[in-house]
Amino acid sequence: MWVEPPIALTALPREPGVYRMLDHARKVIYVGKARNLRKRVSSYFQRQPESPRTIAMVRQVRDIAFSVTPSEAEALVLEHNLIKQLKPRYNVLMKDSKTYPYILLSDEPFPKLTMYRGNRTLPGEYFGPFPNAGAVHQTLHIMQSMFLLRDCEDAVFNNRSRPCMQHQIGRCSAPCCDIVSKAEYRRQVDEVRQFLRGRDNDLLKGWEQQMQQAADAMQFEQAAILRDRIRALRSVLAGSEGGDLPDDADGIVLIRHTTAVLACIGVRRGGRDLGTHNIRIDQATDAGELEILQSLLIERYEKELPPADILVNTCKENIQELNRLIALIKPGKKTAVHSPVRGSRLQWLQQIGHSGAQIIASRKQESQQPAFAALAEMLAMEVVPERIAAVDNAHLGGTQMVAAITYAGWQGAEKDYYRRYKLDGIAGQVIEGDDYGAMQAVLERFFRAIREDTIPCPDLMLIDGGRGQLGVALQCATDAGLHELKLAGVAKGDARRVGEETIWPGWTDSGAIGIGKPLKPGRHSAALLLIARVRDEAHRFAGAYMRKRKKQSMFTSVLDTVEGIGPAKRISLLKHFGGIEGVKKAGRKQLAQAPGISDKLAEKIFLSLHK
Repeated sequence: MWVEPPIALTALPREPGVYRMLDHARKVIYVGKARNLRKRVSSYFQRQPESPRTIAMVRQVRDIAFSVTPSEAEALVLEHNLIKQLKPRYNVLMKDSKTYPYILLSDEPFPKLTMYRGNRTLPGEYFGPFPNAGAVHQTLHIMQSMFLLRDCEDAVFNNRSRPCMQHQIGRCSAPCCDIVSKAEYRRQVDEVRQFLRGRDNDLLKGWEQQMQQAADAMQFEQAAILRDRIRALRSVLAGSEGGDLPDDADGIVLIRHTTAVLACIGVRRGGRDLGTHNIRIDQATDAGELEILQSLLIERYEKELPPADILVNTCKENIQELNRLIALIKPGKKTAVHSPVRGSRLQWLQQIGHSGAQIIASRKQESQQPAFAALAEMLAMEVVPERIAAVDNAHLGGTQMVAAITYAGWQGAEKDYYRRYKLDGIAGQVIEGDDYGAMQAVLERFFRAIREDTIPCPDLMLIDGGRGQLGVALQCATDAGLHELKLAGVAKGDARRVGEETIWPGWTDSGAIGIGKPLKPGRHSAALLLIARVRDEAHRFAGAYMRKRKKQSMFTSVLDTVEGIGPAKRISLLKHFGGIEGVKKAGRKQLAQAPGISDKLAEKIFLSLHK
């Protein structure tokens, strides 16, 4: 044996299960599955592995724990769950925290079309998943001009007294004002379903018959509207023929590059291409293709409904294993994994791969890896960080308190992970203008998201401020159990110019958690310029959110802050008193005489308006 195993290998069972490799601190550094636990674990020690990653891992193993499962397939699912929970250093890790967007056709008397993310708990029909929000917005934009369904919120819909601008520009049939009957609107909804389910030919035939009937009845205006809809739909369908491509399918292509593997997923639904979604897979450059594909399929389809066909460019042996996996995680769904060898299916996969290769080529030209290496050297970090996060707070004279967190990697900004937080009004936590309280409030929420695996943990996090803010951040990280997260404070100079900042590491010379010695790298430091770019992006993002909230508050009625006043009562009050000034001048008795206003509510309104 090239390395002595930490336990007696003969003690391992010859059954399927999951094994966990532990280091000297009893931290899990690798989780694996096996059809035969004894045979699989023994293979690590009998001969030196070819993979550098595996060699480095085995040399750190000090103990091995295992769990027996009824089958290898169940071992695979258990392995995936443990990897998500423990995040071992040497496992393949997905860098995708997104929930995929859907189009929701709501279940209401007058249904509306909206984009929806998250658990599909709202009543209605869901169409998707779409690869990104842009594909959803593009589809909704096309559909509104063809089918005239509403997209407004219920509060707006229920309080309209005349049609809005969407109706005037021909993008809504205005069911809010009874311009379209309920039966006619239901027909529009049925047409939307046909479009989203790919039944375009049936839809076109129906419109052509309606156009001819309108023309025969000399209803030429209605015939012209139907003619324009037919032209619009034909233009959407032009060039969308996919040969023998399935109507509902995902195409998966893996592209390896120097630091990770890029998984490119093409999406087809209802006979139309919806675009490509790219997932970065770290620690997978020397991992096997089957291991990567299995992790990817579990990650993508454990919660999402898979399509009828999944196309993957891999060998037949891998296809058999992937079909077993899909049958396990979605037993009630008829989904098949294929590996096309010719025709339009293979061309589609090649097109997806070409798109991913172009992304990698463009990112290589913009790589900031040298600046990240300089940052690691300046801060004496053992490993060059691949992802940096920065947090910044903003407020207007103590009001409109917000915070923003941004991410940056070797290829620049990672906007999928940007987050913003509203901080004012958090009872018992943040006093107006309290920067320390604001920092604590945002970091507690951010670190909770990391623990819940809804956002990846950065390799380094920049805290806007000096020793005080860094001390708050270190305490929050400790309370959250994120002991390995590196934190650094960035204090601006007196003139607040780039190059005069002081950097406070969140660790001492011995590596222990604490405030280290301050660093003044100077304006010519590549590391400091990188820090300034990331910090300034967080500042820009926070400032934009603060200004947006300020603008929204300018158009908010003071009545909106009164508990018990909704849209209907607010409109009733304004109509009764002729505007907000009339409401302010009214006494308690006059307020109570307004429709729907009780004596108790009148008292609340009066006190709110005369603070």
